[in-house]
This record gives sequence, C-alpha cells and structure tokens, in this order.
Amino acid sequence: MATMQATVSTTRTSSVVRPILIGLVVLVSLFLLLYHLSDFPRPWYDEGSHLHVAKNFALNGVYADSSSEGYRPFGPAIGVGPTVMLPVAALFRAFGVSIPLARLVIVVYSILTLLTLYVMMMRFVSWPYGLLAVILLLMVPAIGYLYYSRTVVGEIPGTFFFLLGLALWLHPRGRTIAGLVGVGVLIGLSTITKNQFAFFLLPALLLCWVADLVWYKQRGWKYFVIPGVISGLMFGLWLYIVVIKLGQGGDFASNLKTLQTAGMGAFIVIDKDSIPRAVSLLTGIGVYGALFIPSFLYGIITSLKRSEQGQDRGIIAIFLIVSTALFCASLAWDRYAFGPVVLVVVFVVLLIRDLVGIANIKPASWWKTIRQGDATPSVVIGVFLIGWFSVAVLIPLYNRVHDISSQTNGDAYAVANWVKANVPQDAVIETWEQEMGVLTNNKIHYPPQLVLAYAVAQEWQHGPSAANYYDFRTESTADYIIKGPFGVFTGLYPDDRLSNYDIINTIGAYQIYKKRS
Repeated sequence: MATMQATVSTTRTSSVVRPILIGLVVLVSLFLLLYHLSDFPRPWYDEGSHLHVAKNFALNGVYADSSSEGYRPFGPAIGVGPTVMLPVAALFRAFGVSIPLARLVIVVYSILTLLTLYVMMMRFVSWPYGLLAVILLLMVPAIGYLYYSRTVVGEIPGTFFFLLGLALWLHPRGRTIAGLVGVGVLIGLSTITKNQFAFFLLPALLLCWVADLVWYKQRGWKYFVIPGVISGLMFGLWLYIVVIKLGQGGDFASNLKTLQTAGMGAFIVIDKDSIPRAVSLLTGIGVYGALFIPSFLYGIITSLKRSEQGQDRGIIAIFLIVSTALFCASLAWDRYAFGPVVLVVVFVVLLIRDLVGIANIKPASWWKTIRQGDATPSVVIGVFLIGWFSVAVLIPLYNRVHDISSQTNGDAYAVANWVKANVPQDAVIETWEQEMGVLTNNKIHYPPQLVLAYAVAQEWQHGPSAANYYDFRTESTADYIIKGPFGVFTGLYPDDRLSNYDIINTIGAYQIYKKRS
C-alpha cells in the first residue's frame, strides 16, 4: 500500500511539475530567440551576402548574388541552400525586404531543431533529460547556437534536417522503406542547406554500414544503403546545379576550381595553428562545462554493446567521430564545430543521467548527509553536478540575456537610411558591407567572391593582405565608399587608396566617403 501511495504521489507531482518546467523552458527560449531580434546581432557580412540572393530571387526571379556590374555565380548562392533562401524570398515577396523578417525563418528552424532534440532524447531517456538537452544546446557558448539562431546563416537549418533525419532513422518507423527514404531525403536536405555538412554526413553513413557489417550485424544493407544513396544523389544533383546552372554556363572544370577556391579554402586545412584552436574549443568550458572529452569517450564505450541500444549509440558516435575529425582538419571556426558539439549533447545528457543514477540522489537523505559532513559518493557527485549545472547552464544563461539586452546595434539601419536619403540612385557605392545591399536599392559594387578567400588566408593562415589582390580603383568607378566593420577588419580599403575621397559622415563603425569633384 505504501509503495502504491508513493507511486501515486510521484505521478501527481510529475503531472504538476512537468508542464511548469516545459512552459518555463519555452518562455525563456522564445525570449532569447526573439527579443531585440532586429538589432542583435547587428546585420553583418555573411548574413547580408545570403540575403542578396533571397532579395534578387524575390524581386527579379534570379537565384544569384549581384553587384553593380550584374549577377554573380557561386558565393552566397551556394553558401546557404534553397531551404533557407526560398522561404526568405517568399516572405520578401509577400511583405517586403526586411532583415528581422528573414531572421524569423531561422528562429523557426531553431525552434524545430530544439523540439526534434527534445523528442529524440525523450526516447533515449525521459522528459527532464530532454529539457536538459534543449537548455544545454540553446546556451552552449562555444558554437554560439543562440547567436546563429538569430541571423540568416545555414548552420541551424542544416542541423534541423540532420537531427530530424537521425531521429527518424533511430525510430522503429524509420526501418520501413518509406521511413528510410525519408531519412535519406532529410539528410540530403541537410547537405544542400549547408554543404559543409555533406563532408561528415555522407562518409559517416558509409562507416555506419561498415560498423554493422563488421561489428553489430543487425540491421541489414537496406537500412544504410537507401538513406546513403538518396542523400548522396541529392547532394550530387545540388553540386551539379551549383557548378553548371548557378555557374552561369561556364566550363565545368573552371567553375569547379573557382568553387573549391572560394568555398573550401577554410574547411580542409591542417596546420600548426588550426589543430590547437580546434582542441581548445572542444575541450574548453564553453562546450557543456568542459564535458566534451568525457562524453565523447563515454559515447564510444557505451556504443560497443552489440544490441539495439548499443547500435543506436554507435550510429551517433560514428557521426560524432567523423564530424570531430573534420572539424580538427578545418580552420576551427566555431561554425565548423556544429556537428560535433550538437551530437555530443546526446552523450552529455546520458552521462549526467548515469551519474545521477549512481549517486542515487534523494534530497532529504542527501541534505542530512551534508549536515553530518560525510563526503559520500552521493555527496561528491551531487556537488559536482550542481557546480557543473552552474557553469554549463546558469552562467551562460546570464551571459546570453546580457548580450541580447545590452549589445544591440542599429548602425547598419541608420547608414542605410542616410544612403537612401542622400545618395543618388545612379551613383556607384563601393563597399564590403554586404548588408547595405539588403537595406537599400542603391547601385553597389562589392569585391569579387574570391577576395574573401584571400581575406581568410590573411587572417587565419598568415597570408598576404587581401588588399594585394583587390584595388577598388581599378575594379569600379565608385562615387561613394562605405567602410564599415568588415572593410576595416580585412583592411581592404587602406587610407592611401582613399586620397581622392573625403569623409562626409560617420555613423557608428561606418565611415562614408564621397569622391572629390
């Protein structure tokens, strides 16, 4: 009878606590994702370049980047896939061009990503640990999940399609032919949304099949081949469209070479500086309170069991291993760490769950033990978990709220308003601040896409200045120059090249120059 009463009491408590906690997480998440959405982060280079494509498609029906001389192949047209560009373009066409409106698309993708993670973790553990996974990913500082949920880039949408495909694959319904086709389509959508994802997703699919053949011997070839072939074909078709169709009819070999130079220079790089950066990011406190390595090892060890659960964990572990290896072979930018950092949260939560189980923490008895001053295993693990939660959740939560409350910046909008009011429509503006092309309809000339590869090499690989490869005086007949944060950062407009221009206005970090008559 006592046991039955305790069970009923626990059920009643859960029925009250669960909606309260879920509601609290939902409210906090919506606040973090939506508050000051227009001004944090400030509109910036990558976001502006992607939105050029959506704007061109919405207004002109052309899926391409543009500059004053016309449309440009490659570049931002392939940096983020049509799964982002087309919804944004549809909103632009229906409601007008707006950066906050475009950011809402990414916010929706982020909410769907967190919901998918919650449902997947519910299957592995239980709803409280599903909420923990959501909170950890939303707050993780190392890859700026929240930051990239509020700006138009491809990491969040790509992560959504991958996680949804993975969740379906590991679900019993994912073993039907229809389910496996769905898995392949979702993973394929992930690769075309953010093409860098293809470089760990497709090899990992193959390795999962190899692991089944050699070790698990449970699920058969269809389980791996159908998703692998479909996702591979989708990525291959997208690559063809990128190289031939978006390459504006150029020679395949030359287009492919240009694509590799412009898009892959930062992704496959192994040097003495990049690997330490990668290791520092993954092992730092910014990845779930420095639990990446313990959780990485825990995931591998617990995936060795030849069982359904063991193979489920093994599939996630293989994706984790491949994405980690690829990240360590890149320039180690935070955006390249999305794969390993998102995947490892599964094992972080499972590790925490097992630590809680080992400690057998019961608040009443635990507090009594503390008062007695006994350093029992339960107390030691409990204290560790409280400290870890503070470092992994509470401090990042405070920092994220502080960021979006105090680091708003509307300078780009102010500059755009000044340009629209003071610069003639037929005047050419030279700038590398891509957001200007979204916020205004003026005639703007941008440096070629290849210059970005030189700027990356300059900043991260000690290469020569990007200004050595580009001189706006020979590339355009600029009447005005806007030198903003990105132009200053890359040094693309040195003062000696501005001798024929006068500063006529300064707005925040933006300087506006006009050519002397």
